[in-house]
Amino acid sequence: MLVYEFVPNKTLEHHLYGKGLPVLDWPTRLRIALGSAKGLAYLHEDCHPRIIHRDIKTANILLDNKFEAMVADFGLAKLSSDTNTHVSTRVMGTFGYLAPEYASSGKLSEKSDVFSFGVMLLELITGRRPVDNTQTFMEDSLVDWARPLMIRALTENNFEELVDPRLEKNYDPTEMQHMIASAAACVRHSARRRPKMSQVVRSLEGDISLEDLNEGVKPGQSSFFGSSSDFDSSSYSSNMRQFRRIALGSGEFSNEYSGPTSEYGLNPSESSSSSGEINTKSTATGGSRRY
Repeated sequence: MLVYEFVPNKTLEHHLYGKGLPVLDWPTRLRIALGSAKGLAYLHEDCHPRIIHRDIKTANILLDNKFEAMVADFGLAKLSSDTNTHVSTRVMGTFGYLAPEYASSGKLSEKSDVFSFGVMLLELITGRRPVDNTQTFMEDSLVDWARPLMIRALTENNFEELVDPRLEKNYDPTEMQHMIASAAACVRHSARRRPKMSQVVRSLEGDISLEDLNEGVKPGQSSFFGSSSDFDSSSYSSNMRQFRRIALGSGEFSNEYSGPTSEYGLNPSESSSSSGEINTKSTATGGSRRY
């Protein structure tokens, strides 16, 4: 028998999108972002073998009585060896969170989790779902909608169009800038240019400059924001259109708030011999680790 710690505050998804609930204030959002970033950094960089979660999303961030975050649900997780740059596997995950290279080819790495975490940061910043089912395809992606607004926020310090209006401007501008910069770096189209989760942790803590997070380029410079490899989403949108067509044909849905889940094969391939499935419900936090 397995006994897990009781988490009375349910999930981050519940508090962001549940009806009739108090609005999460900025300090709480930052605490959740930092705690989940530390948990994911532990899985990627301190576990041996390393663990790729493969389904980072707000529904899998549990909150204790102090709103400390726990990364949960390792049902799709993969083990990754230090000798391989990626794991080839069947595409599984949730719409709106899938990294471009993973959705298109099944090539999974820690940077796939980083992309998903960036989407989650955007949810904390904007209060919007990763996929808006009221919009037509190509207009429903939170990442595509947020990209030009992130550029404006970081170059002009203009957060108004991007930030959740329910916060009523009650946030620390410097902390907001660091979270936006972290999100922008995490959702780069090019996996190799996404930061490590330990870098994201330091960014959220304010212990790393935005130039260091962005490979020495100041936010707003064309070589950072204007690179098509980072922000050209046409191929990603095409892949997601195909992926959605396959998944929606099943008629299944993920949970109370999320849209349809994508736990269906796209370009299925055999897993590498150096990786394995982790079929357990576990949690990882920035402090103690629970398995």
